[in-house]
Amino acid sequence: MSKDASPKNKSFMDKFTDFAMKIASPLAKFAEFPVIAAVQDGLIAVMPIIMIGSIFLIFYVLGSPSIGTSGKPLIGFLAPFASKFIVMNSLTMNFMAFYAALTISMSYGEKLEVEEKTAAVLGIGTFLIFTINGVFEGQISVASFSAGGLFVAILTSIMSVKIYKIFIDKDIRIKLPESVPPNIGNAFSALIPYLVIFTIAWTIRTILNFDMVAWLSTVLQPYISAADNVYVYTLYRFLTNLLWAAGLHGDNMLGPIFTPFTTMWLQENAAAMQAGLPMPHIWTYQGIERITHWPATVWPLIFLMLTSKVKHLRTLGLVALAPGIFTIVEPVVYGLPIAFNPFLIIPFILVGVIAAIISYLAVSLGFIGKFFASLPWATPPFILGPAATGDWKTIILIALVFIIGLIAYYPFFKMYENSILEKERSETEIKLISKDDK
Repeated sequence: MSKDASPKNKSFMDKFTDFAMKIASPLAKFAEFPVIAAVQDGLIAVMPIIMIGSIFLIFYVLGSPSIGTSGKPLIGFLAPFASKFIVMNSLTMNFMAFYAALTISMSYGEKLEVEEKTAAVLGIGTFLIFTINGVFEGQISVASFSAGGLFVAILTSIMSVKIYKIFIDKDIRIKLPESVPPNIGNAFSALIPYLVIFTIAWTIRTILNFDMVAWLSTVLQPYISAADNVYVYTLYRFLTNLLWAAGLHGDNMLGPIFTPFTTMWLQENAAAMQAGLPMPHIWTYQGIERITHWPATVWPLIFLMLTSKVKHLRTLGLVALAPGIFTIVEPVVYGLPIAFNPFLIIPFILVGVIAAIISYLAVSLGFIGKFFASLPWATPPFILGPAATGDWKTIILIALVFIIGLIAYYPFFKMYENSILEKERSETEIKLISKDDK
């Protein structure tokens, strides 16, 4: 090994890159597994339904006299519709697992290259049989359709489509003449897999009377909920920033691991708020990280660029301003850049960790309200916070983490700015010398 290649002679950036890649490589492989990718894609497909349910839940909050201590609705003309708003919320957010059973099955069918419509119907049918133990007086229990049934929806979707794939690969199916239209042929081809999979689900739920949703709630739920703590949340934000700093999309890489939990926690908060009970969770999907993380780690850099002595940084600040307000941060992360920038990666990671701790503790100590709704990811934080928590003090939290980020970034940014100015002066001097020589 040459002297230059020796690990002892590696630069800080080389060591940092090596460390980040050691973390990124297994995460990237994990995210590419068909099962994980299918679950992630399926949950993303459900997000519009959750957001619509959240919007109607916000309308309910604004029109319900039972919210707050005044006994009066925040917006009077919405009061007559409050009970009707909650119906839409019940049929969207409270049916989250039902919709996920459909979308995850269809997504997994696509990954396994089987007929997608068949996979979707198979998945949702298996979920229904696996969670409903009969029809009583024309009614069924939909308790399993909410967030509490989400993990069962994931399990039944993946297992049913996987078994279907095995049957197709082994050619265990009813075969019709080629003259039969393909749609009819596909339906009959799926008949044997349907029978086997539905029978297994029926045996477990009805014959053995095993309610997996209830079992998960009593046995595993305490352990799952225990992940909602400041230590895990801070570690999550540290790792995502570490990956971003290495040029990778940290949120997309870690999202498949945490999104099922945070989505479920959001729905549980919504249900608790609707019932007038204390909301149990602090970390929810599109929650505190959306209102504090980028305002702390990117907004200060946009401000510093706008006031910079370097012309191209001011130009970039103007370009990044509008997207940045909507938390579209790629122009700064990759354009400034933050990624692989020896001057900025340390404060970027540090500020992300500080913002995570402050925001989590602010909610856990009751300084700001908990999230019970989800709005589109690009909603500006100063709108998202008050709307999704009902607490205007989220704006104070946003301002606080922005100021902390600004203070932390300032000396590092100035060093970066001076390095650019020094480089520009050197280039100007070289040009002048070259001109004089001519």
